[in-house]
Amino acid sequence: MRDMAEKLLEVNQRGLWQSANQKTLDKLQAIALEAEGIIENLEFRI
Repeated sequence: MRDMAEKLLEVNQRGLWQSANQKTLDKLQAIALEAEGIIENLEFRI
């Protein structure tokens, strides 16, 4: 999920996804950050 959200954000930054609205981009950013936190917590426990 994190990789997909980050890829969509990257596509938007490159100007290839021009129809993305700010609300969608904000949600994608939140998903990416939350997923990163989960991954870091899992790695810390190992």
